[in-house]
Amino acid sequence: MTDDLTSPLPVMAPDAALAILTDREAGTDAELMRGAALVHLTALVRQGLELDATEDVPADVPVDQLGVDSLLALEIGDHVFDATGAVLTVEDVARRPTLGGLAALIVADLRKQRPT
Repeated sequence: MTDDLTSPLPVMAPDAALAILTDREAGTDAELMRGAALVHLTALVRQGLELDATEDVPADVPVDQLGVDSLLALEIGDHVFDATGAVLTVEDVARRPTLGGLAALIVADLRKQRPT
């Protein structure tokens, strides 16, 4: 699994994406979970930057170039934890600064938490 997605954003409603991420019993595959994490992160960035659903939010562009500052990164991390239980820190944003890279971190953390 690479850090960044080069394919288009999966066609999935944000609510459906969150359901995939929070279903602790599901044996969901990593790529589906990663797509769901990407949809969820994209929705959070759109909300935080007050973008509408038609505005492009590329998965492979560093989030600071999209307009995400450290405060918004902290808010996104808090929301991700509250909604899914996955830990996403401001330091993670600095180390893996694209939405694709952050989605991979969320999936890795959630997969560690799931029963085997």
